[in-house]
Amino acid sequence: MNSTSSEAISRQHPLPLRPWQAACLQQALQSLTPQTPHFLCQATPGAGKMMLAAVLADELMSRGDIDFVLYLGPTRAVVARAVETLCEVTGLPMHGRLGAAGGAYTYHALNHRLQELKALCQQARVMLIWDESHHAAGRGEDEQDTSNRWGLALLALERHVQYTLALSGTPWRTDGSCLPLLRYVESTQGKPQAHPLPADGESSDEADLTHALVPDFVYSLTEAIRDQVCRLPRLQLIDNPAIQLTAYHPRSGRQETHHYSSIPHLLRHPTMQYSQLLRHSEPMTHLLERSCQQLRALRQQDPDAAGLVVASDIAHAEEIAEYLEDRGETVCLVTSRSPGAHERLSHFRDTKTPWLVAVGMVSEGVDIPRLRVCCYLSHIRTEQRFRQVLGRIIRREGIEDAECYLFALNEPSLRHFARRITDDLPDDLAHVQLASPSSSKPAADIPGNAGDPASGNGGASDLDAQSAQDPGLNPARIPSPHLSLNALPTLGLQVAPDVEFSNQFITRLIALQLSHS
Repeated sequence: MNSTSSEAISRQHPLPLRPWQAACLQQALQSLTPQTPHFLCQATPGAGKMMLAAVLADELMSRGDIDFVLYLGPTRAVVARAVETLCEVTGLPMHGRLGAAGGAYTYHALNHRLQELKALCQQARVMLIWDESHHAAGRGEDEQDTSNRWGLALLALERHVQYTLALSGTPWRTDGSCLPLLRYVESTQGKPQAHPLPADGESSDEADLTHALVPDFVYSLTEAIRDQVCRLPRLQLIDNPAIQLTAYHPRSGRQETHHYSSIPHLLRHPTMQYSQLLRHSEPMTHLLERSCQQLRALRQQDPDAAGLVVASDIAHAEEIAEYLEDRGETVCLVTSRSPGAHERLSHFRDTKTPWLVAVGMVSEGVDIPRLRVCCYLSHIRTEQRFRQVLGRIIRREGIEDAECYLFALNEPSLRHFARRITDDLPDDLAHVQLASPSSSKPAADIPGNAGDPASGNGGASDLDAQSAQDPGLNPARIPSPHLSLNALPTLGLQVAPDVEFSNQFITRLIALQLSHS
C-alpha cells in the first residue's frame, strides 16, 4: 500500500469533504494494507458515510491500488442512492456491466451472484463497501456458528477481495451476534454491540466477559451536532394522565374498571400490548395531530419540510395514510405492496409533498434531507431501529434547519432509548423538559433520570403522579369509541378490554430544547 500524501487527500471532488470525512479518509488510506484489509467507519446516521466511501474508493482507484468497487446495501433504494454517489464522485460508470468501474447490489442479491462476484474478485483488485453492516451476522474464532445467510456470503467473498470498508451508524445486532470481518476485543462491560463468550468451562466471572467491537473511526452524534452536520433532535414522548380500562369477565359478565395514570402503568396489565395500543384511535390520532401541527409550523419557514410516519405493517400504513388524506394532507404511501415503490420514494425526495408513510423501506440509509418530523408508530422497540429511524430526520440541509422532531408514545423501552440518545448530545443541549400540548414552550424542568426504567420504578415515574394530581392535566373524560382489543388469555381467563383516554394527552419526559445564549 502506498503511503498517504497530502496531495492525494486534497484532490478535488464534486462536494467538499466535511472535517470528519477528511480525517476518516486519511486514517483509512493509512491503515488499509494487505495485513489490515478491513476498516469500519462508525458514524451517526445522517453524517455522510456514503460520500466518505465514494471518495475513498476514488482515491484508491486513482492511486492504482484497486480496479473495481463492489457495493452492498440493505435495500434497492439505498443501493440506487449509493450508485448515484459513486458515479458523482468518481465520474465512472457503476452499473456492474462490461466497462463499468463498479457494481452495487442488495445483500439479498449477493447470494444469487456470489459465484460470478468471486470470479470478478479473483481477476481484479476489488474494494468491497458493505453498508449498514449490522445486517450481517458472523462468528468469532471460538464461537458456535451464529452467522446468517448474508454473513456467510460476506465471509465467502471476503477472502477474494483486496479491501473492505464497513459502514454503520449502529454497528451491533439486536440478537447479540458478532459482525463478520470486524475486530472485537474482550471486555467486562456490557454494550449494545457486545457478544457473549462461550460459557462452557468458564467461571462465573469469566462468563461476564463480552466481545466488544472496536471501530477504526467513530463520529458521534455529539460531534455531528456541534459541527452542524446533523440537526438537534427533539424527542417528544406522548402520555396520558387519565386512562380507563374496562374488562368483562366472560362467565359472570361482570364489568371491571381499572384506572391508570400513564401508558407505562397501563402496559403492566397482562392483556394489554403495545402493538394494540398503537392501533387505538385516540393515541394514534393524537400522535398524528401533534406531528402535523409541528410540520405545519416548520413549513411556514421552510416550505420543503416534510414528515415521516413509520407504521407497524402495511395495513396500519394504509390506515394512517387514509387518515391523513381525510384531514386534507397530501401523502406519499411507500410500502412493499405499493406499485413502483422505489420510484415513488425517489419522486418524493424532489417534490414538496408534506407526508411520507412507510413501514420499513425508509428505516435506514435513505437520504431525504427535507424530512424533519417523524411520527414513530412502529411496533418494533429496539434501540437499533429507533436510532435508524431518527437518522432519517437529522440530516441537515443548511443553517436554517437546526432542529428536527420525533413523536412517539411514552413506552418504557422507547423512553430508555430516548434517554440514551440524550447521552450522545452535547451537554448544553441535552435539556429534559415537560411541555403542555397547547404550548411549544417548556412548562417544567424534569430531572435527567426521572422515569428511567433503569431506576427500578417499573416505568412509573414521579411524573406520572404529578400528572394525575394536577387538575390542569386531568380534565373530565369525554366519551370515546370503545375499541375492543384482542386480549391475551391470562391464567385461563379471557377478557376483552376496552380502553378510553382523557381528552388531553401530554407531551412529557423528553423535549430537547435549544439552549439560548
